[in-house]
Amino acid sequence: MFTELSADGGSLPRLEGEIRTNRNRTTRPLASYIPVATAVVGVTIVLASVVFVYAENDGRRLVSVTLGLAILIVSVWFAANPFRRGVRRYRFLRREIANFINLAQLLHKQVVADAEPESVERIKAKMHNAVDRMVLEADKTS
Repeated sequence: MFTELSADGGSLPRLEGEIRTNRNRTTRPLASYIPVATAVVGVTIVLASVVFVYAENDGRRLVSVTLGLAILIVSVWFAANPFRRGVRRYRFLRREIANFINLAQLLHKQVVADAEPESVERIKAKMHNAVDRMVLEADKTS
């Protein structure tokens, strides 16, 4: 199982279906090829019905062309709005940014409440550490 380190040093499992990088090669989950496959099926149905069904007033030709076009429309829609959005990139960076925003909100509350200067400095130090972790992990895609 692939793991990554979290901000607190523990390890977190990777999500299923995410893009995994192997050195410089990226592998995609099988579900990402569904729009291409359905588009090919739709085009094949349309072309086959136009080429192989010769009767002009045959209802089968109209039904098969309509079915092929419907499959094409579904494939384009699926490519634009996939059902399964399990592919997340830059998860560590997203988590660190959320942590940084929480620290910024906490810092704002402390400053508005005229808190002790050492608590403000602790929060600022945590923010600096978060930025350092973001810089170190910014180029990693998992």
